[in-house]
Amino acid sequence: MALLTTRAAHRYALGALPLAAALVLTGCGSGGEDDSAAGETVTIGVEAEYPPGEYLDTDGETVLGFNVELVEAALAEMGLEAEWEPANFDAIIIGVNSGTYDMGSSSFTVTEQRMEEVNMVSYFSSGTQWFAQAGNPADVSPDDACGMRIAVQTGTTHDDDIEARSEACVEDGDDPITIEKFPNQPQATETVVSGVNDASLADMPTSAYALEQTGDDVLEFIGDQYDAAPYGVVLHQDDTERADELAEAFNTIMENGTYDGILEEWGIDAGSIEAAEVNPSVGE
Repeated sequence: MALLTTRAAHRYALGALPLAAALVLTGCGSGGEDDSAAGETVTIGVEAEYPPGEYLDTDGETVLGFNVELVEAALAEMGLEAEWEPANFDAIIIGVNSGTYDMGSSSFTVTEQRMEEVNMVSYFSSGTQWFAQAGNPADVSPDDACGMRIAVQTGTTHDDDIEARSEACVEDGDDPITIEKFPNQPQATETVVSGVNDASLADMPTSAYALEQTGDDVLEFIGDQYDAAPYGVVLHQDDTERADELAEAFNTIMENGTYDGILEEWGIDAGSIEAAEVNPSVGE
């Protein structure tokens, strides 16, 4: 994927902040009832510290990001408005299931495990991208990170990825990976910038954002993006009608050009998908 456009980067209003600050800033469930009357507000759980997908504006309250714009555009087609509720990433699906949130949208990769708990409506695609300090001083390789110090956001698919890699190291008789887990990706990124950890891995747009925000010759990609998979909005398992309506709304904005316009403005058009689906088929 391309790095974020200058126009999109300016919209973050983060560029003038010190590095550490820039990296850190970042209703009841419907339960299947048909309550999608025009003008209704739906509550959406979001971990608002994962730029550029979702992050807090400088007012500390407004949630911005390309995922936010895509979801709000689809909801507008349904006559709905979004009320974004910041939360810990690993608490969002629990909140959807308990009825705390009507939906969850926080760069959720669609997985079979998650679809066993909730409905997921696909709308974007992203893979995993590793990055390290410029020059890769620790000589980290995603396929050979045994004995390295790797930073990751807890509860993500990248958390599962690095745990599996560390287990493979041990099975092969090598040193395990020292895994440093953080509640949000900007904190993990800062430890790579400072040299505390050797590398990190995140979704491609987020890794690209880290490189752009830290400036020239601070960070660099390691290897290529892999395991591209769709993002999905999370809804309660019983909320099948609204899930179908949301998929239809995403498909509408894909057809009328709104979808492509948002992706192009944020410089992430390589992540576009042809059609939104409820619980799409994905690899294990």
